[in-house]
Amino acid sequence: MLPLVWKAQQTKKNLLMWLGIFVFIFALYIFFDILANNSIAEMIAAIGLGMFVLHMGINLLLALLTSSMISLTQINLTMNKREPVGSNSIPLFSFLFGLLTFGCTPCVIAFLGAIGIAFTPLVLGPANIIWKIILLLLIVVAYMYILNRIHKTTCKPKSVVQTQS
Repeated sequence: MLPLVWKAQQTKKNLLMWLGIFVFIFALYIFFDILANNSIAEMIAAIGLGMFVLHMGINLLLALLTSSMISLTQINLTMNKREPVGSNSIPLFSFLFGLLTFGCTPCVIAFLGAIGIAFTPLVLGPANIIWKIILLLLIVVAYMYILNRIHKTTCKPKSVVQTQS
């Protein structure tokens, strides 16, 4: 099933969908970085150019993987009329790590304090890089899971059934 989904991804309509999602998510990550640091110039001044490039690289990877996951899942849903099993729990984890990565410091401290981790924000590193790396790892695991679930889809997709008739 995965080869059919990859082939469908290459159509103009699906490439435009992927591009739109990618641009939106990448812009959102940059917006959150600017929001947390007041401006790109202040962020570079605070953490250095090398760390800024690392942040933008991680933002790029996050946007690429997330937009691919959304696009491939949407194509699979269109072809089969069902989502990969377990794919609807991934956004909850992404939301929690997004809150920890991009949330305001008082919000993050209150959230972590509520679950018993009161001093974690003291060791997060420059501009919450540790949370971004954890988020990247979570998204990589989710991406691999989604690809695996799409690959193991056993029903005949609508487009294949129509061409055999």
